[in-house]
Amino acid sequence: MSNFEWPKFGRNKKTPKETTPEWVFELEKQFAEDTAKFKAHINKLKDELNKINVGIKSTNEILKSSNALMASATERMASANAQMASANAQMASARECIASCSTKIESAGLKKKLALKEMNEIQTKINKTKAYREETDKYWNDLINKEIEKQCTSRQDRCSNIITLNSSMKRLNNNNDHNHKHTQTKKNKKKLS
Repeated sequence: MSNFEWPKFGRNKKTPKETTPEWVFELEKQFAEDTAKFKAHINKLKDELNKINVGIKSTNEILKSSNALMASATERMASANAQMASANAQMASARECIASCSTKIESAGLKKKLALKEMNEIQTKINKTKAYREETDKYWNDLINKEIEKQCTSRQDRCSNIITLNSSMKRLNNNNDHNHKHTQTKKNKKKLS
């Protein structure tokens, strides 16, 4: 910032005091007072601007941290989805095995028992995978919420928008899970029929 020099009004040294009108001194005094008020207002605005800049930096740090946490959570979600897909593939394989066993009368009972046992084990894996996914979701959501609350204690107005966005994402995820379960139920009914 350049060093600005306000113009200085003063008496002309060459002008005798008795020839300077009184209103010049009053104007000079008023100008000095107005200048002081203006400088004080400028300094106040500078302080407010600095506070705003600090708030913006803090918000950017929160967003970076939240994005990093979200990326990590997305990776773990992808891993959980891969495990679910693998379990579904094993379930499909077990069903094919049961269909093949039905054509072999002598060994049908034994093969059916083995296939059912395998299906139960796969279902156990599916249940464990679902529990793992729910636990992962809860862990990362709790961690994100704690980080947001910790970073936003003095920025309630900004944080309310972030928390509302987080809640909307949860509702959207819940709706997606519900729609997925509803579609899966329809598919299962068609298979049974």
